[in-house]
Amino acid sequence: MDIILGTSSKLRFRVMESLGIPFRVVHSNFNEEETKAEDVKDLVVATAKGKAAVLAPQYPDAVVITADSNSFFEGKKYGKPASREQAREWLLAMAGKPIDFYTALVVTHHTLGRQTVDLNHSRFIFKKYSEDLVERYLSQVDPTAMSIGWGPEGLGQEFLERFEGESGAERALPLDTLTRRLREFGIKVS
Repeated sequence: MDIILGTSSKLRFRVMESLGIPFRVVHSNFNEEETKAEDVKDLVVATAKGKAAVLAPQYPDAVVITADSNSFFEGKKYGKPASREQAREWLLAMAGKPIDFYTALVVTHHTLGRQTVDLNHSRFIFKKYSEDLVERYLSQVDPTAMSIGWGPEGLGQEFLERFEGESGAERALPLDTLTRRLREFGIKVS
């Protein structure tokens, strides 16, 4: 059975690759900015479902995997920063503090009329890091491509005191949940 990962996220691609099963990556072209929801949980679910609604009809006999993630910090939702400067401001404010991270995972088979929706909650606890670390990090990445302008790879690991959550969720694709759902769709995953 064909598997489509509907993402442009390199982090999600790496998590999916770790399963050792063949899949293709297709960008959904869903306009995430049109999704409106006050609650961060509702927002990520609506966006992941929107991506699936675009892709699943294009690949009706495939299992289509879509996801969306967003951070929640001190009572406010944080998506992707609009600029490097905004990412810098956010990361400096988050030093030494916990950040809640929500990921919606949607698995769809259009022809079978089947869809599962899961919401994953995890938490990043950041170290009290320096402004210099933030500057070095931002010089190496495109922060506008990641929630809060940060990812847990490379120099990004230096920010993290600990991660609380399901494996893969730190890279915006909860691995245990995904594996379980793929098996439910008849896909063999070791």
